[in-house]
Amino acid sequence: MNYKILAIETSFDDTSVAVLQGRRVLSNVVYSSTDLHKKWGGVVPDISRRAHMENIKGVYNEALSRSRLDIKDIEYIAVTYGPGLAIDLEVGLNFAKDLVKKYNKKFVPVNHMEGHLLSPFILNSKGKGLIEDIDEEVFPAIGVLVSGNHTELIFVKDFCEYEKLGETLDDAAGEAFDKVGRMLDLGFPGGPVVSEFAKKGKRGNIEFSVPMKHSGDLNFSYSGLKTACLYKIRELREEGKSDNDWVYDFCRGFVDAVSKSIIFKLDKALQEREVKSVFAGGGVLVNEYISRSIGRKAKEFDKKYYLPPIKYRTDNAAMIGVAGYFNILNGNFGDLQIDREPRLEL
Repeated sequence: MNYKILAIETSFDDTSVAVLQGRRVLSNVVYSSTDLHKKWGGVVPDISRRAHMENIKGVYNEALSRSRLDIKDIEYIAVTYGPGLAIDLEVGLNFAKDLVKKYNKKFVPVNHMEGHLLSPFILNSKGKGLIEDIDEEVFPAIGVLVSGNHTELIFVKDFCEYEKLGETLDDAAGEAFDKVGRMLDLGFPGGPVVSEFAKKGKRGNIEFSVPMKHSGDLNFSYSGLKTACLYKIRELREEGKSDNDWVYDFCRGFVDAVSKSIIFKLDKALQEREVKSVFAGGGVLVNEYISRSIGRKAKEFDKKYYLPPIKYRTDNAAMIGVAGYFNILNGNFGDLQIDREPRLEL
């Protein structure tokens, strides 16, 4: 089914619009407002809202131009309606609704986390991708979602049929990365710098306990790890050691703890559920050590492993379009009365 879909994503600090034909991405434009937030050390909701409002029309026009389609060619408008920052979601949702009303299009509200979950189904403009045959047997599957505000394990029975097995009880992995980066004075966003520094660190020199290892469930928590990091930084600095002497090993220890926590829970889930594959998505998986660790665990259980290209792991409208595509196939449409849902769950 080669439905022509225009997708919009404004759940956090990136403004993105994509155009798809079926699962094929004809264009995917992303505008980041990260530089606007650097002086504040974190994302300021009102600043990101203004950036979305200022840039969405231009991003929309560029996405259409790159796709070589006209808005009249589009059949469906897919848009993120949650989870995310409320005032950011509102910008994309209102823009989508205006397009639906002005051009008489069909409306497909999409869960942001479903976008991450189904991102391995994205195809490039030539129809090439990880899963080219939609009838390939990949379900049931375990979905591993690791993003700025979510760390979750999802049992995927089929398209649009999900069961949450575990979730973060407080800080998510991505949030912990950025907060530890801030503790180390690495600027904003600190998470990517922590990942880079970890590559230069020596494993075992600085170690942290694996969060939630003995909880007996599949949930995650990183507030304790964040606190342990804070105390360790204070200890090292009070000893008069230069940050340059230990920061790489520190980041290595932190990344190891996060990775081990995810792998430990995934191992438990794979023992408890009979599945054919493991799906992974979310911005934290730009960290190759963590994403490869998930792949090794999937291989250990003889499961297929599907991880999208790096550009589709962070927030983008292409993944919203693909999730929208499967919602269309399953007859899941919305009406224009739907509102933003900042705490929407999968």
